[in-house]
This record gives sequence, structure tokens and C-alpha cells, in this order.
Amino acid sequence: MKVKTASRKLSVLAVALSILFSCFLLPSCTTKGMQRQKVLDKPLNDDYIARIAEIRKEKKKLYGDGVTNAFLYCMDVGVLFHYAEMYDSSNVYLMRAEEIFDDLFTKSVSNEAAAILTNDNVRPYRSKPYELTLLHQIVALNYMAMGKFDESLVESRKMQIYFNEWERTKDKKYHTDGMFHLFTSLAYERTGESDNSLISLYKSADAYKKGPVPLAPEVEGFAYDRLMAGDRENDVSELGLKPDNGPNKWNAKSGQAEILIVGYAGKGPKMVEMNWRGTMTPGGGLQITMYGKNRRGTYSSAAPMIPDSHRGKVRAGVAHNIKISLPELVTASSRVDRFSARLDGSDRVFESVVVNNIDLQAKKALADDFGAIVARTALRAIIRAVATEKIQRADTGNAGVNLMLGVGSMIYNEAVEQADVRMCFMLPQRIIVTRIPVEPGTHSVRLDVHDRLGGLIGRKSFDNIDVKKGEKKILFSKYLL
Repeated sequence: MKVKTASRKLSVLAVALSILFSCFLLPSCTTKGMQRQKVLDKPLNDDYIARIAEIRKEKKKLYGDGVTNAFLYCMDVGVLFHYAEMYDSSNVYLMRAEEIFDDLFTKSVSNEAAAILTNDNVRPYRSKPYELTLLHQIVALNYMAMGKFDESLVESRKMQIYFNEWERTKDKKYHTDGMFHLFTSLAYERTGESDNSLISLYKSADAYKKGPVPLAPEVEGFAYDRLMAGDRENDVSELGLKPDNGPNKWNAKSGQAEILIVGYAGKGPKMVEMNWRGTMTPGGGLQITMYGKNRRGTYSSAAPMIPDSHRGKVRAGVAHNIKISLPELVTASSRVDRFSARLDGSDRVFESVVVNNIDLQAKKALADDFGAIVARTALRAIIRAVATEKIQRADTGNAGVNLMLGVGSMIYNEAVEQADVRMCFMLPQRIIVTRIPVEPGTHSVRLDVHDRLGGLIGRKSFDNIDVKKGEKKILFSKYLL
């Protein structure tokens, strides 16, 4: 009996020493998502290649050397190469990100179990649905910029498979995207597939009406005109589309040559960690009081189900004090409001149109997942709270070790709780498009960048733009301020 007691005390002592050792390591640790923000959260002023070099140099520090953040690394670098207009290099990284995304659903995810005891940051990052769509969208735009519209449509077909699956399984609340279908429609028009172009245009208007990004009058009027001309009055009626007779009407005729300037405006959102404290009674409810800088609030929820493996360890009716860390989206104000363009020095002004808003996409993505995030996080918190309580009641036979064990277990609990704030970090705040119908020939465009008061904050000239009959020339302008 004494041998068993001594053995039990040694076992508890080993646990104590392990926890104490961990306590020296964990408090100084920050997640890779937070480290990326600290290093990379600064304006992008055409220094895309320098930023890529910085990421490559600090890759292990910012992303680790395994698969956990491999998707994010390839996505961030691929987006930066796209901004630098190095389209082939961009596609190499973005297609690698796509492979990583696919592999994560065919390989074992045994580290999901580890997340139960630690936090979501140990799980491989699988991409938010809108991020995966943007991945394929940017690859398609790279091909369109190189004049390879057939290749761009391959990306459209790939993405449509995901849209179909998400809609079929109702696994994702996001299952379609207005901008993606809009550019797909333009690509089909360029390749002479008029029926597919109209189908994609219908999907675009429908997606805007269902999604977080508003349907712009210019896009609505364009869809109205094209669908009516294609004898699709029923589609127009079903969508409730209205014509646009405003000064910025998209009036390019089907098959007409045009210049499209795709603009990236503002810095995309990021996520930060917000800490909440409260009590939870298994089988009862969850009431948490949030603390943070100049902020307070409450969050209420049903307590999560305790797994069978841990249910016997939970004392019925006992309230546990817990801490949970949850992601919160932070958006930045942008200096850029819109672009305006003049063709060949004329007085006619072509204004930009917002076709995507990453702030709105990210807000919806977080809202869609928030319930599941809270459930996972609260479950981890209660399991650790029960384990901590058990450790604190244990007796090692040494009062000093007992004290260190109790304090150490609390420190460990605090340190291991971290929110998953990972997201694709190099995306713009908004994507805006300026469409300019032209005759075949050589053209120039002056693009002015305006703030919300109409002030001029930037200017860019595109010269010697050679446009062939029926061609859609894709150009890019970046003001990520």
C-alpha cells in the first residue's frame, strides 16, 4: 500500500514538474497569426517584392515549418506576386495553396484531438470559403491579364465544384460569390460562349442579392441589359433587376473591346484576440463577462456537451471559473474612396464600381463560424478547468510542491488559452472595377484616385494599351492605403 501511495505521489510530482516547466515557456509564446500581424501589419507601398523577401526570410518564425500554416504562406506570397504583376509566380504559389487545401481533406487530422486540450491554432488552417474563392479568382485574373481566358475559365469550373458542394451539403452558409461569377461572365463573353456568359451573369446578380456585398447599380443594370437582350425576361423578373440609366452606366455591347482596370483599395481586415471570463456549470448555462481595453460586455450560451471520455470527471452542478479567448475582427479605414478614369485625354469620366468588400466577407465568415468557435473554446475551457481542479486537490506529500502545482496549473491554463486569429493577411479592403469600352487600337488611360471628399490622392497613367477587336484588356491598380 505504501508503495502504491509513493508511486502515486511520484506520478503527481512528475505532472507538477511538467506543468511548471511549461509555465516558463507558454506565457512568452504568441501565435503565428499574432506574429505575422506584428511583423507584416504595415502599409504596402509598391514594395511587394521586398515584402516577399521578408516573408521568406522569416518564414519559420511567421508560419512555422509544417502544414499548420502552409496554406497561409502560399496564399500570402501568391497575392503579393499578383500585386507585383508577376502572374506566373503568383499562380505557382496560389496553385500550391490549392493543393494544400485539397490535401487537408484527404489526410488524417489527428491533431484535431490536440486542439481539445490546447487551442485552435494547432489545427491546420483550411481557409475561409471566401478566401478560397479569392484564391481561384486571383489565378483567373492572372490568366486574364496574360490574355489566357480559356485557362481562366478552368479556375471558374474548379470553383463552381466547391459552390455546388457547399450548397448541396449546406455545410457552408457562404456558397456563391457575386464578383467571381461577374468575372466568369466576362471571360465567357470573351471566348464567345454567350449562353454561359448569361448564366454566370444571372448567378452574379443572385449572389450579390444573397450575400454581404451589395449589388451595385452598374452591375444590376448591366445584368438587366444583357439578360433582356438574351431573351431571359424571366430571369430579370425572378431577380427583380432594374435598368441603370445613371452617368456611370456599363454600356459596352456584347463582344465589344474594352479596358478593365481592376483596383485594390485599402488594407484588408485582421483579427485580434479578445479575452472573456465567467462561470459555467456543466448541463447548465454559460455566462461570460468580457474584459478588454475600454470594453465590457456579456456573452450567454448553453454550455457545450462534455465528451463521454471526460463526463465522469465533471462533478454535477459544480460551477467552474473559466477563461476563453475568442477572435474579433478589426477593420481599418481607407484613404481611398474610388478611382476615376479618362480615355485618351477625353472629358468622359469612367468611375469605378465596388465588386467586392473583404471587410464584409470576413465579418460574415466570422459570424457564420462564431457559434462553433465558442462551443469548441468553451469545451476546452471546462475540460482544463476540471483537470486543474483535480490537480489542485492532489497531494504530492510536499507542501511547497503542492503550492507550486496549484499556481502552475493556473498559469498553464491562462497561457494555453489563445484565440485563432489566422486569416489571409495580404488581401485588400475592397476590389473595384473600372470598365471602359474602346475601339480596336492603341489607347491611353489616366486613372485618378480620390478620397471620400473627392480630393486627389494619387494618379497613374497607362500608356500604349494595344486592344484588339473583341478583346478585354485587364489592367491593375493598387492603392492599399
